[in-house]
Amino acid sequence: MLVSPVRRFEVAWLAQRFARELILIYPVYAILMRESGVTAWEFSTLLAAWSFIVVLAEIPSGTLGDRLNRVHLISASGLIKAVAFCAWLFWPTYWGFLAGFLIWGFGSTLRSGTEESLLHDTLANHGELERFEQIYGRGTAAGSAGTVVAFLAGGYLADRVGFELPLQLSIIAPLAASLVFILLARETPRTGESLDGDDEDPPGTYFETMALGFREVRRSALVLRIVAMAATLGCIWGVMDEFLPMFVTEKSNVTLFAVGVIYALVAGASVIAVTLAHRIPARTPRAIAGIFGLAGVSLGLAVVLEGMLSAALLVLSFAFNGAAKVLLDSLLQRSIRGHARATVTSVAGTGDEVVGVLLFLSGGAIANAFSWHGTTITFALAALVLMLVFVLWRSPSREVD
Repeated sequence: MLVSPVRRFEVAWLAQRFARELILIYPVYAILMRESGVTAWEFSTLLAAWSFIVVLAEIPSGTLGDRLNRVHLISASGLIKAVAFCAWLFWPTYWGFLAGFLIWGFGSTLRSGTEESLLHDTLANHGELERFEQIYGRGTAAGSAGTVVAFLAGGYLADRVGFELPLQLSIIAPLAASLVFILLARETPRTGESLDGDDEDPPGTYFETMALGFREVRRSALVLRIVAMAATLGCIWGVMDEFLPMFVTEKSNVTLFAVGVIYALVAGASVIAVTLAHRIPARTPRAIAGIFGLAGVSLGLAVVLEGMLSAALLVLSFAFNGAAKVLLDSLLQRSIRGHARATVTSVAGTGDEVVGVLLFLSGGAIANAFSWHGTTITFALAALVLMLVFVLWRSPSREVD
């Protein structure tokens, strides 16, 4: 029996997302760096540098996604990620960690925006665009499932044999993801209309494509609002995810395996949330901002409460965030009208990383001066303030509110 092109792509999409996140060093790399002599402030500068390289490369690489073979770019991203972990394995110092983060950050920009663009156009060209939220959510869930396995196995192995074996296995996983995707996935024609109203082909040069993406953001109040939400509300939990081991070990004296278990619970809740996100009746920026607000309340309560209730609220916070991000990404893709789909998506990603640099540095500074608890409660309050901003944001009557 012949497999439909959409089904074949979905298999490649899910397998690539799962293998790419099967990184066993994930739950313990913050602790690896701390034990290698990296201070709280130095750790925050590493994460800020990670975001900074993305700021520099995100939009240019998104423009590449609008011009080059997107399957090849996504596969190259996995190869580069493997190189990053090689730097950590063979050069476990501040400078080696910095090199790894810079390489990893650049590699991630090759797929950011490009993935969403490829999924959208594949479905649009086969008349199944209504499945975008479903397949995108499943892909996010597959990635979260990969992290669940990585968190449990990585925490266990680090506890038993140290950090070297988890790092070695972390090099293999993105290589496997690249191989699977380049073998199974296929490029597809790009969709979209000219911003001038005709159906002309995308512009002929790299810089014209980039300019077209910026024009799309400027011309639509809805797209601008979504991009702003992605760059602020959507960023907070991404930063908090990197600080989580510090917060957890400060809250209670736990083993490396316990850190992995907590991460696995967070990722498991995210799997459920993103898989079911397409069933949530929230299709406007205001409604999605409300879900981010619930995530902020849960995060703040996780700080002030103790024991299992605190852990449950922490898990719930990340679940709310996961569902909100899927809905927001889907709304962005539905709102883009022009050819430069990957570029527009990368504009949102660039904003996310700019805010990420600020949050990493401010979070590290707060932790250095006070505690990781102080950092976490600050992030929760920031989420609630931003939620109010986007709920009160008034859009033109022709835009979805």
